[in-house]
Amino acid sequence: MQASIFNATERFFAPVQMILKIPVYQRNYDWNKNNVKRLLDDLYTVIKTKKQHFLGAVVYLESTNSDIGLPEYLIIDGQQRLTTITLLLQALKDVTVDGDAFTTGTIEMFLTNSQSPSQEYKIKLKPIKSDNIQYTALLNHDSDKLDENSHIVENYKLAKQTFDNWLEQGITSREILQAIRQLQVVGISLKEGEDDPQIIFESINSTGVALTNSDLIRNFLLMSDHDQERLFEDYWLPIENKLRRDNSNHAMDAFFRQFIIMKKNSVVAERKVYQTFVDTFKNENLSHEQALKEIKDYAELYASFMYPAESSYNDDIKTDLASLNRINQSTSYPFFLHVFHDYENNEIDEETLTKVIHLITIYLIRRTICDVPSNSLLGFFASYYARTFKLAKNKKKYYEAINKYLFVQQNQNEVPDDNQLKNALIHSKLYLNKGLCDLIMLDIENGNSKEKLNSEDLTIEHIMPQTMSKSWRKNISDEEHDEFVHTLGNLSITGYNSEMSNKSFAEKKHILEENSKAIILNKDVVDKNEWTIADIKARAERLADILLNRYELNPIEDSRIEFEAVDKIGLDNLDATTGRKLVSFTLEGSKYPVKYFKDVPLQVIQILDQDNPDLLKSLVGLTWKGTLNNANQNNSFIICQEKDIDDKLKWSYSKVRDDIYVMTGGSAHRNMHVLKQIIEAYKIPKDEFYLSVKVKEN
Repeated sequence: MQASIFNATERFFAPVQMILKIPVYQRNYDWNKNNVKRLLDDLYTVIKTKKQHFLGAVVYLESTNSDIGLPEYLIIDGQQRLTTITLLLQALKDVTVDGDAFTTGTIEMFLTNSQSPSQEYKIKLKPIKSDNIQYTALLNHDSDKLDENSHIVENYKLAKQTFDNWLEQGITSREILQAIRQLQVVGISLKEGEDDPQIIFESINSTGVALTNSDLIRNFLLMSDHDQERLFEDYWLPIENKLRRDNSNHAMDAFFRQFIIMKKNSVVAERKVYQTFVDTFKNENLSHEQALKEIKDYAELYASFMYPAESSYNDDIKTDLASLNRINQSTSYPFFLHVFHDYENNEIDEETLTKVIHLITIYLIRRTICDVPSNSLLGFFASYYARTFKLAKNKKKYYEAINKYLFVQQNQNEVPDDNQLKNALIHSKLYLNKGLCDLIMLDIENGNSKEKLNSEDLTIEHIMPQTMSKSWRKNISDEEHDEFVHTLGNLSITGYNSEMSNKSFAEKKHILEENSKAIILNKDVVDKNEWTIADIKARAERLADILLNRYELNPIEDSRIEFEAVDKIGLDNLDATTGRKLVSFTLEGSKYPVKYFKDVPLQVIQILDQDNPDLLKSLVGLTWKGTLNNANQNNSFIICQEKDIDDKLKWSYSKVRDDIYVMTGGSAHRNMHVLKQIIEAYKIPKDEFYLSVKVKEN
């Protein structure tokens, strides 16, 4: 490896015949207008000061092209700078007047191999394929092939416009060319067979150059493979074509994180995606092609999530995926990758796939409406599939198992119930979440009808305006306005181009009648002569009921579906609980998930108390039947009042309700003894209660 400082143009473009190749593992040309504008500002300073300007580092590998025998520079890092220099040169050539043959001839020499026998190598710089199409069309002035949104075309046009302005200021083309020739770089030359380009590439990223995870993964899979050109064409380019939009790697990087989360069934931090990918690749002992094939298959699935309208799935699935996009919910994608993969491999049918996607979509919509914090969702969906199908037999009841696992969630991940949902629909300021508000309005109006209103043609409107005029203030106070203005009962949709603003109710009603096709939404607006808070409340109730039906979720209860391999322990087998991990308990046919033995007595007695609250009071004073180590007069109580508990033993009792406590804490064996007493006191048959514990690992 050798490093030296030199003028980039003189070293890389001045030789009469040479090839400057961007390898396929390099990122796309991603410099935007801001990057180029800064370079043009620096170039202007060079013109004025006549001083050289330092651009940064370029890492390259010198070799000889086997096709035509020309010197070839393989650019390991620095392609963004070098490609931009060529765009500046082409822009300068195109604005230079015909009389300056020296400038145009010099640039032509810099950019092309005029003596090359092969048209393929006529242009010196060879970007990767997706960029090369635009770059070649630009240099050949083939306007029909140019994409006006590509970075290559955008940056060329910016440079051309800037140079036009400079020429009008009296700066000559030769001065601009001379300034370009004074752009310096630190060139790091690698020797083939001695220096490892991949290590160099990764070390550059570690020192701060903004390479994304997709850049690094592409490098890892393609750089060291002797068949990199074919692998790029057959796998990587189709992946990019599926996911890369608007010259952005955002969807690519998002995919790779979701992909590796799916592979690991656990959350992977953004900063650890690349290393986790490499470790997984090595652990699975995959070839580069095997890894790329797997990535390509999953990228095609992921593209369906991102761009559902372009997918081949049925309309119900497309609608649900589009709904999730609208409310910006992508945390379910690792789980979806598993499920769609099962469908593509014929493990489930289309009906099952449709039901699963709808279940998750409605779950996430309900959570969003209820404003449940989403910080736990990524972890939940990362392990959802693996935990649901930890027991392979659950795949025989695919949808039922997924449904049941969802409904046994507690705390932040539990399914919001209908009361929570309706309360949020009526009282929440839904307008402040535009994506959710759009979705709700359209779901109310479109329902299951075949003719759908298109959200792109519609505007969310406030019936009571956001800013009230004098006429509105007659019947509505400022406090009422603040409370109800952004709520469901006061919102509608219209195709009217300008906002209804703070017009009177009569004017707004006329606009809705004339310009809105939203019949269901507006039916109890257009029949009113005035608009009051009472009307808003009544309308919110009606619309909320429509959405409760629309967003209905029903749990599946099937005791045969388990999520752990378990042993069942009854009340007559107390010793079997020692050293075991608790999963759940079953009481009178209903299963209750629980982690700790100490929680079981309290939960059991609270469940039984719901059906027979009077019995609990009569059980105060129930004592232990048997012997306790270090027994004293207080710790023999199983059910008691607070005054009966010794201060040193309060840790071993939990409050049931009022001033009634139950013995908890201590060993599993002790808790089983307490349970036995409680079950007998409530006259529950012994076979109506058992514990489920994890099967011992061999």
